[in-house]
Amino acid sequence: MVDLIKDTEELIAARREEVYEHYNSAKATNNRLYLEGDIRGTSEYIYANQKEDALNIVDIFYKTKCRVISIQKKTKVGADGLMIEILKLMTTHVDDNFVINPSNTRIITGMSNVSWEQEMKNKTPEIFRNKIFHHGKLSKSLSLIKNVKNVKNSIIIIDEIDCGSKDNQVLHKILKDAGFLDAKRMVEDNNKFVFISATMIKELYDLYKWGDLHQLYKMNIPREYYGHTDFLENGFIKEFFQISSVKICNEWIKEDIIENYGNDYRVHLIRCNNTSIEFIKKSCKELNIGFKIHTSDKRISDKDINELFINPISNHIILAVKGFFRRANLIPNLWKVRIGATHEYHSKIIDNNVQIQGLPGRMSGYWRTIIESGHKTGPHRTSIEAIKEYEKTYNDPFALNSYNTSGFTMKKGVIHSKYTMLNPKNIANLKQEEEIVNIKEDLLRIEGPFIKFEDCLNKGLSLGIIKKETKEKDVNDLGFHSVNISGNIRVLSKQDLLDTSRVTSGMGVNKWCIRPCYEDIQDKTTLLWYFIHNP
Repeated sequence: MVDLIKDTEELIAARREEVYEHYNSAKATNNRLYLEGDIRGTSEYIYANQKEDALNIVDIFYKTKCRVISIQKKTKVGADGLMIEILKLMTTHVDDNFVINPSNTRIITGMSNVSWEQEMKNKTPEIFRNKIFHHGKLSKSLSLIKNVKNVKNSIIIIDEIDCGSKDNQVLHKILKDAGFLDAKRMVEDNNKFVFISATMIKELYDLYKWGDLHQLYKMNIPREYYGHTDFLENGFIKEFFQISSVKICNEWIKEDIIENYGNDYRVHLIRCNNTSIEFIKKSCKELNIGFKIHTSDKRISDKDINELFINPISNHIILAVKGFFRRANLIPNLWKVRIGATHEYHSKIIDNNVQIQGLPGRMSGYWRTIIESGHKTGPHRTSIEAIKEYEKTYNDPFALNSYNTSGFTMKKGVIHSKYTMLNPKNIANLKQEEEIVNIKEDLLRIEGPFIKFEDCLNKGLSLGIIKKETKEKDVNDLGFHSVNISGNIRVLSKQDLLDTSRVTSGMGVNKWCIRPCYEDIQDKTTLLWYFIHNP
């Protein structure tokens, strides 16, 4: 940032001191709230894993030419504390040439979520509070920086990046107009980004093409964390019902609530729409179950909903929700122990992001000790396949998958993804890395090409994959080697063979094959052989 006052050593030191004072004050407030039993207080202001992650992230910025770090995390693993710690470290760094002026920091979100902004401000050191904006206030997010197009040494943290990253959306236009979406400027002016989400597969595929300017970082997950995998492995996740009648709703209530919890009275959550809410209401009346509505039209006050999860109850209560308990919303452990069954909204086309960020995601968090001590929770009903696919892509987002969310699908290894604002076409002066078109590297190994069949065969033998002699197949009437692709016998070009669907089709139970192809399918002398296997 171009200031009228030069950043002297004394001024930089004064800023550091002010950040520390505000940070320690916020830490003390959190400790008081925790000791008073307030749900806003936590046992630690910033947990050890968040501190470790923040140190690692700042170190990447300091020691490499990376200017963009995307942080992949699990739901409710603790991004708020991480963001606060990153800002503290960046604005108190010991290197005067690297340290960031607190005025040049931002925490923004792609969500239009007023409560997120207020809750974030409540826990953040005061010096950063006017740097926090939800999607509805993005137009003001950069206006506090003077001479914004000349800003140097800045950091912008975007939480839930996948909510507002669409091509030409508000967030995109604001960053573009401010001149931040320029690779050259990021490097020369030392402007940095941190993107955070538990579900940002589209964004990762665009960021992959940024080369060394970008790095992917996964947050540490402490043992006390209990998430989707734990729920699934221990039978707490079950397939959801399509609540399309009172009869089906009765089935859910009887199985998950009445028979499962008996006289252990709990509050149970179900996500609804305008149609299903009527079925739920009638079903509760038939089965003598308490019923409450918590929607944008009929919202329960913060005071009343807190009492619902704390005060004693004499019957099961189903809370039908719409528009609440989604991503970024915290359900405190004090509430979780009162919650019994949950049921996400069923849809014919499953959006993995929606299911992961829904009620099972809200029930994840730091309460393993409580659950493993015998506390009953769930069932938490959602799409089991969505949970499995999410865990698979979390472990390796660039491997073959069947992930499906708005603007992104992968079919037979071929990516179908809409551009986000992070696509290289939207970033000025970015040298684009090779685009990911087909995903096969992490599923298949393609060895070759080989000129002779024997050489291809020997490769398979040397890998210990082929256990018995394999003979070269006969040529067709025209002297070409043909391949059976899903019942269609054809001569493959080299390009055909390297297409994922051609490679995988008909591989059989042994998960390997030897495939012939031709550089020129009109010329028999251009024959090539490939050995393909699944490690």
